[in-house]
Amino acid sequence: MNKKIIFAIIAVSFLTAGCGKINSTNNVQQNVNSDTTQSTSKSETTKSTTTSDSTSDSTSTIDYTQYIKKNWVRNGDINSSSNGNLSILISKIENGKIYGNITAVGSSPAYNMDSSKFEGNINNDTAKCTLLDDSRGNEGNIELLFKSKNSLQAKITITKKSNDNIMRIPEGTFEFTPYNLKDINGLKIIENQTFTVNLNSWGNVKFVSGKLTSGSHIPLVFYLTDEDGNILYTFDVNLPYSIDIEAVSFKDLNKDGLKDIIIIASDTYDGAPKTEIATVYFQNTDGSFKNDSNLDKEINSSGNNKTVTDVTNYVSNKF
Repeated sequence: MNKKIIFAIIAVSFLTAGCGKINSTNNVQQNVNSDTTQSTSKSETTKSTTTSDSTSDSTSTIDYTQYIKKNWVRNGDINSSSNGNLSILISKIENGKIYGNITAVGSSPAYNMDSSKFEGNINNDTAKCTLLDDSRGNEGNIELLFKSKNSLQAKITITKKSNDNIMRIPEGTFEFTPYNLKDINGLKIIENQTFTVNLNSWGNVKFVSGKLTSGSHIPLVFYLTDEDGNILYTFDVNLPYSIDIEAVSFKDLNKDGLKDIIIIASDTYDGAPKTEIATVYFQNTDGSFKNDSNLDKEINSSGNNKTVTDVTNYVSNKF
């Protein structure tokens, strides 16, 4: 998998979470425990009826929900290591307004980055936006054209360039498609640890567990995706290589009304006795997830890491 693509997606997701982010279909297995209370997803998108482009006399309805939260990657970047990476994440479309982030990441080994929020007005299939709070002090505009469910065009203009020229969001007109599980080289999905779940503001999404098998280390990876496999969120994983997943559970551990995630893995490296390793992700109000490595160490040191019930009781007693 292209390393800079992961970096860009994590960066965009993090930035969007801080700027007003609203930001599988396996049956639930017996080792997955989910709260019985259902949460109502708060949709922050709207539908708009518009006339299609001038070549058609018919009218169509644009469902903006098909554009938000996806990681839109510039065509050609996924399999290229020399052109750099440009990605867009639309966090919200509401009342004729659009909000999101755009991030450019350079090639290795530096992976220099420039990122900017954007917001503006949306009219039918076109959004005209202003770049805001650019990380390197640039100013500019971005015009988005919503072409189809899996096609987005962006015209970027930098109107004021800062003296920081190490990295800059590029100017020009570019085509984007959603970043999808099928784009990840060597991804092996762990089917019995992949579930459809309602995660509050995310609504019904697929939690995907997997391994990257293209290299020698075999790390675990976790994603939230839509039903088509488009990646909505990438989790930052702090687990050893070459281990297996024993259980995944979705529970409100800290009593804030949001579902958190418990993952229990097992390490049998080099034939050693099985050792359980638990990790917990707490959901934030903006829909992002945070892992507390110190809490993970405490859970595992205490021995309360064998079952979901063990972890739930241990963590819940702290809140």
